[in-house]
Amino acid sequence: MGEAEQNRVGEPLSKDPLYVQVERRIEDLLVKNHYRLGERIPPEAELVKSLGVSRVTVRSGLARLVERGILERRRGSGTFLARAPVGDGLRSGPLGLKLGSRETGLGKLETYTVMARRLGLELSSKNLRVRTSGAGPEEAEVLEVPEGSRLVEVSRVVLADGEPMAWMVDLVPEDVIDANVVRKNFRPDAMLLDVLASERVPVGFSELLIDAAIAGPDDATGKALGLEEPSAVLSVTETMYQETDNPHDARPVQWSRNVFLPGKLNLHVVREPQ
Repeated sequence: MGEAEQNRVGEPLSKDPLYVQVERRIEDLLVKNHYRLGERIPPEAELVKSLGVSRVTVRSGLARLVERGILERRRGSGTFLARAPVGDGLRSGPLGLKLGSRETGLGKLETYTVMARRLGLELSSKNLRVRTSGAGPEEAEVLEVPEGSRLVEVSRVVLADGEPMAWMVDLVPEDVIDANVVRKNFRPDAMLLDVLASERVPVGFSELLIDAAIAGPDDATGKALGLEEPSAVLSVTETMYQETDNPHDARPVQWSRNVFLPGKLNLHVVREPQ
């Protein structure tokens, strides 16, 4: 069966031209593998092997992404991510987006405090806890620190107009901001990002992973939110990076794991024409 009929992993291809399908599949790879702005993407030969199509087709798909400004070719160096893609990750699995970067044009990096104020909601917190802990394998990988590094952890239930809206856990390396500074400056109606901004920690952009999940009354999230029966929830995992002239060199400065109850938050990404 030829490449125009079926791809390497046996998935039926659509009626779109093959180079258009490959363009979309390359976008998916960039989204799912969390490529950062300025990072070099796999070479053509590797894409030919992983996608199971010809080099000519891969080149055509890459050319379309270059024309759209998502990729940038650098003579003698390779092809690099120039602007955050959307990709088929919108239709299958978690959505990865870089928000607030000057290059993406996807929107401003705003805290939930600002969003709530715009909607006329009053935020507060309960069960607020600020503590220090050692980075485990997952935290160390995401925050790019050695295992055991000291982290500041902020956990709380966020209330909107007095009703539980979300369970939030934020982690930040202690060399970025001291736990005592967080305890002193954290407001129940604010976010850790507000504290970082007040302490002049330069946060330039963030990555969001958005997915649906189920929380039950017996798990940690359900207990925190006071659930009496299982409920669908919106899981939002966000990694924030320092502001830098070269996003490829940006250091992660905060990792947040947030779970929102249904109907409590509408996430909007608006892409404006260039």
